[in-house]
Amino acid sequence: MKGLAQALIVSAREAFKGATPMDKITPLGYIQYLLNNTKPNVLSTGIDDGSGYIRDVKFRYMQRGAPGKSVTVDDCSIQTRTAYIDKTLPTTYFRALGIVFEDDMIAKFESDALAVMNIGSPATPVMREVWDALISQVNGLLTDINNDLLAVQSLNFGKNVTTGLATAKTINFALNGTNNDLTQGMTQVTADAMINESKLNGSSIVGSGIMLNYALQQPAKSADQAGVNTRLLMLPDFKYDPYTAPSWGADNFGLFEKDAVQLLNVCRFRGSKAGLKGGDYFFTLRLPVEDSVGQGNYRDFEFDVQLTYRTCPQDVNIGGEVVALGRGWNIIIMSSYNQVNIPTDSYEAGDRLYGNNGTYLYHATNA
Repeated sequence: MKGLAQALIVSAREAFKGATPMDKITPLGYIQYLLNNTKPNVLSTGIDDGSGYIRDVKFRYMQRGAPGKSVTVDDCSIQTRTAYIDKTLPTTYFRALGIVFEDDMIAKFESDALAVMNIGSPATPVMREVWDALISQVNGLLTDINNDLLAVQSLNFGKNVTTGLATAKTINFALNGTNNDLTQGMTQVTADAMINESKLNGSSIVGSGIMLNYALQQPAKSADQAGVNTRLLMLPDFKYDPYTAPSWGADNFGLFEKDAVQLLNVCRFRGSKAGLKGGDYFFTLRLPVEDSVGQGNYRDFEFDVQLTYRTCPQDVNIGGEVVALGRGWNIIIMSSYNQVNIPTDSYEAGDRLYGNNGTYLYHATNA
């Protein structure tokens, strides 16, 4: 109609800046703990050596010697024999998310959305709009992966020597100011870490609820703090994860020694399995995204990606609904993953830490 300007499609990112939901990643504290462990991850790279071919890998360990075996006479007798125990790494979980695009729809956007950019390894050309849509959907995929790993860990907490159990130990973060308001509970947690012979330096707490409130009340760590506050430099690093409550229990949190749990992040589209094959592109991709509260990014997590062009209009099943689509792109982002805990038999039966694996479950109260 004359006199009316054509509608202008404006990106929500341009309108709402950093508040736009399409760029937000829910805080996934457990994946953050796993990604922050020491690099390189030799277990993950043992399975995925970059060739595209996945290998079966075992690792071996010896049990720590328990007290009570040594003798008090010089008789040249033998009391023990060291032996390796072999453990096969677990099979990986798998998740995939397919996203569709239509040429006619993409053509309606401004020229910057149509601009071609290279992503992944090997570098693969995609339109900016495809990239933006992928970023907008990765939150759901990462959350599903995080929740799978939380469920695995719920079955793998080790024995806490202070209770002799692998079940949650209750720690009260006291309300009464005369009882070291809140900090008394953390003193017990850090004392437990020492009793369990876990290194505090680099350790992490993953949780939500009361533990989140505690973390928010602590003064910022700084190198020039003096007196009692210097102990904050050794306190476990808190990582917020709202999904610990449905997985581990409300107000339950985990204490994790650094490197006690190793992430398996396996990719297949490498080497001879990568590149352009039969009209499809196969590549791996790291995403430059961080969570909504700024506690960490996910650049170290790597995905497999398959990019396919639909050469003819066709009916496509999308979430159980059949939709008629025109020519365009399908992009499938996928991941094979799991975790490996320290074996609970790494300590002999007579050892005070028998059943311990550097991970401990707690329940926080505030009374």
